[in-house]
Amino acid sequence: MKIQHEWAEARVKGDSSYTRRLEAEDCTIVWPDGRIVNKQGDLQSMTSDIVFSEFKIHDLRVRFYGDTGIVVGEGIIKARKGKQALLSGKFVWTDTFCEAGRSMEGGRFTNHSGLGKMIVYSYP
Repeated sequence: MKIQHEWAEARVKGDSSYTRRLEAEDCTIVWPDGRIVNKQGDLQSMTSDIVFSEFKIHDLRVRFYGDTGIVVGEGIIKARKGKQALLSGKFVWTDTFCEAGRSMEGGRFTNHSGLGKMIVYSYP
């Protein structure tokens, strides 16, 4: 759960270094608008003029299945691009982490804070 809070804080600060360490090279991200992006697309969103002004986590539920951790979260997210609001309101998400040295559907992961890298991130 610490990872989730650190990640949210990094988003608000615009710190892409945390995302670089957290996400696997071949991770998949599903954005609230339904677009599917990879790690590079996610990093571009952090280095462009998109600004997260709020990312408050209200609820996190974690389940472990062997070497895999599934995190379901809920919170308030606000982001804008320039003067245009992109996100504003309550969101839910699901993150999947895998232990270092293990593979999941051909993915390659390295260690980070006890679990592994984020491999799937999605807003339902």
